[in-house]
Amino acid sequence: MTTTATRSSRTHRAELDELDPTPWPLALLCGAVGGALALLAFPPYDLWMLLPVALALLSVAVLTRSAWIALLSSLAWGLAFFVPLTEWANTYAGTMPWVALGIVQALYIVLFGLLARTVMVRRGLTPSTLIVVSALWVAVETFRSHVPWGGLPWGASGFALADSPLLNLGPWIGMAGMAFVVAALGQLLARGVLTLAGRRRSVLGGLAGVWPLALAIAAVLATMVVPHPANRAPEGRPTMTVVGAQGSMDPIDPVALTMPEGVFENHLEVTNEATTAFQQQGQQIELIVWPEDSTTYDPRQDPYRGNALTDAATRAGAPILVGTQTAVGEHHRYNHSVLWTSEGETPYVYAKRHPVPFGEFVPARDFFRMITDKVDRVGRDMLPGTEVGLLDLEALELGQGKVGVLICFEIAYDTLIMDTVDAGAEMVVVQSNNALFGDSHEAIQQLAEAKVLAVVTGRSVVHVSTVGHSAIFSPEGRRLDFVDHWEQGYVSAEVPLRTGITPAVAGGIWIAIGISALGLLGWIGALSTRHRAVARRTPRREQARRSTR
Repeated sequence: MTTTATRSSRTHRAELDELDPTPWPLALLCGAVGGALALLAFPPYDLWMLLPVALALLSVAVLTRSAWIALLSSLAWGLAFFVPLTEWANTYAGTMPWVALGIVQALYIVLFGLLARTVMVRRGLTPSTLIVVSALWVAVETFRSHVPWGGLPWGASGFALADSPLLNLGPWIGMAGMAFVVAALGQLLARGVLTLAGRRRSVLGGLAGVWPLALAIAAVLATMVVPHPANRAPEGRPTMTVVGAQGSMDPIDPVALTMPEGVFENHLEVTNEATTAFQQQGQQIELIVWPEDSTTYDPRQDPYRGNALTDAATRAGAPILVGTQTAVGEHHRYNHSVLWTSEGETPYVYAKRHPVPFGEFVPARDFFRMITDKVDRVGRDMLPGTEVGLLDLEALELGQGKVGVLICFEIAYDTLIMDTVDAGAEMVVVQSNNALFGDSHEAIQQLAEAKVLAVVTGRSVVHVSTVGHSAIFSPEGRRLDFVDHWEQGYVSAEVPLRTGITPAVAGGIWIAIGISALGLLGWIGALSTRHRAVARRTPRREQARRSTR
């Protein structure tokens, strides 16, 4: 008797967890529309609130009877998102490499879709499912950001939140934590809509779909009052006066891919303009930052450029951090950030640690050459640096302050900027050359990454580009100065210095590892579940089964 009652109770609960599968045409539509909405969440559109909606549509898309339809639906989501998001690669590498990049990135969404489908199909849309699926999103996003060849975190969830109240969570839980929250909001929306539509059965009927939607809205509103962690300024020196020069240039020839003439002279002109303005106001510059590739030729090997930098640093009374390429043998090079002083010395050099695969070096070049000769557009493979970028002006007797140094795409990797903060950086500079990507959205997307990681790490970020966008962000994400795309000018500010460590930096990569492990363990647990929330029966047979009770 007791056994019969227990089985009846379990059967009843299982029935309440059952979901009507998504018809395949609707699944494919949800996938494509979801990916398009995800794109609109990122710069330059900045409709961040669409990202949870996009992930909700992805969940609906993979709730099908057929794993093949789930695969195609999630692929449609990934293609609709990543192909247009990475359109900037078309300017630099051409159509075939651009589309190939979009397809490779979309395959990670397929991986997530199949993993998430296993959990949702077997366990239904329960609270535990919400946690596991959200954690799986973090696991796949972390995997995509590091594999292969160092990965590519472009399009990571947190980078859509530059203008969202959810960014207030960044210094507490990091990029992985924000990705988890966004995915959880998507799960809440999916659960609410499916229940209201009658596709998920509940003892409360369709009204049970109201509370997930209300909870999602309340959670977003609650983040508006989350405080920024307390962060200390160095004793006696809370700011540093920094100037970032954006010399601009003519558009780069997409065929030759060579820097036009006048790049060095443009940055020299802007530097002298800033020096004059500061001297007229009776202010002293402490550090001048030039972008990546701003010298055209290595000034350490070019007397004209070396003498001009020495004169500019002497006039300004401040060292200049320039960006240059340094040849190594016949086939390799370094991407260097070089500090130039008024004595003509270069006491500090940073080598970019994370060259971009296929953009700055070509892995397995002989193999990929059989697919496309575009690989030979990268004539010299960039070698990775081995040391964290930390410019200690006090140790060099050139002033005060410890400056973290990153080059271009390195700002997209939270692990790299966290390394600089752990090493003692009190602020961070990012030197970039966005001219290679023309009028695409790459520059404004990269600037959003700089803002997000300024908040996550609790450090001011001075982002300086050859052609823009250049900006300075405070540790709280306030924009202190800005120069638009293709404009000549400079950014300057009394840049706040900080020494405190945010919880996100303290947790580091372990936050992502811990959340990812939770998702994978939950997925393994779902494999042992015999009950299926999405029934194998056809709708007609299901209706007949219910009518016989």
